[in-house]
Amino acid sequence: MSTRFVSARSFEEAFEALAGEEALAVAGGVSVGLLANLGLVSAATLVSVSRIPELRGVRVENGGLVIGAAMTHGRLAADPVLRRERPEVAAMFGHIGNVRVRAWGTVGGNLALAEPAQDPPVLLAALDAEAGIVGTGGTRRVPVAELGDGPMSTVLAPDELIREVVVPLPVAGERCSYRKFLPKTADDYATVSAAVRVRFDGGRIAAARVFCGAVGPVPVACEEAAALLVGRTHDELREPDDVVAAVRDAVSPVGDHRGSADYKREMAGVFVKRALEEIGSGGGAS
Repeated sequence: MSTRFVSARSFEEAFEALAGEEALAVAGGVSVGLLANLGLVSAATLVSVSRIPELRGVRVENGGLVIGAAMTHGRLAADPVLRRERPEVAAMFGHIGNVRVRAWGTVGGNLALAEPAQDPPVLLAALDAEAGIVGTGGTRRVPVAELGDGPMSTVLAPDELIREVVVPLPVAGERCSYRKFLPKTADDYATVSAAVRVRFDGGRIAAARVFCGAVGPVPVACEEAAALLVGRTHDELREPDDVVAAVRDAVSPVGDHRGSADYKREMAGVFVKRALEEIGSGGGAS
C-alpha cells in the first residue's frame, strides 16, 4: 500500500489532512517509524506537523517555559533558554536514546507515544508541567502527569495535537533531581527512573513531588513518599528508609528482559534514594 505524505504549514492544513481515513500525524517520526516497523500502526496518509511555526522554539512566558512540541530532544538539550532556566530538563533531553534519536525525536511525539519507560513524562510530571493541546474544537491544557491514561495511550482526542509543553519556572528554595537506571546500554529505555522535586523553606522541605517511570502503566506518583519528605532538613535526606519503602509500595512494575518485577521495585527505591542523596548534599538543579 502506498502512503501519501502531507507537510502541513498550519494547524488548519494539518487538521484538514488528518480528517481523512487512516491519517496519522508525525513530527520527527521516530515513534511512528518504530511502531510501523513492528506492524503496530499503518497509515494511508502521514501528516507532518514539524513545519508549523507554533510548534517551534522555547520562550519564557507568564512565569513558565513554553516549549514547542516539535522541538527535538537534541535542540532542547542545547537550547540556551532551557539550559539557563531549567538545566535539569535540558540535561534529561541530552541523555535520551542516542544521537540519531535526539536529532529526530520530538518532545510532543514522545509525550503522545506514552511509552511507560520514556524519560520526559517522568521529570515533566514531577515539575508540574502541562501539555498545551490544540484541536478542531479549541485549546486546552492537561497536566503531563494526567496525559497518559495507559501504556501507549493518552487522553488526546483523534482531532487533537500537542502544541506545546509549559514548564513552571523554579521558585526560591527548589531543588530537583532526575535519575535513571541503564544497566546495559546508554541508549536503552530506562529499567527504572526517578524524579524528585522539593522546595525548602526555612531549612526544611515545605513541598515535594516524587515520580517513578518504567514501573507502572504511566509515570507513578509516589504521593506517600512525597508526604514523608515534608518537614525534613537536608541532613535528614541521607537516611530516607521510610521514603524508600513508600516508593516500593507505590510502584507496580511488570517483569521483562530488563528485570523482574521485584528487581524493578527494589531499583525504584534505590534511585529515589540516590536522587534524595544528591539533593541532600546540596546538588539538584534550582
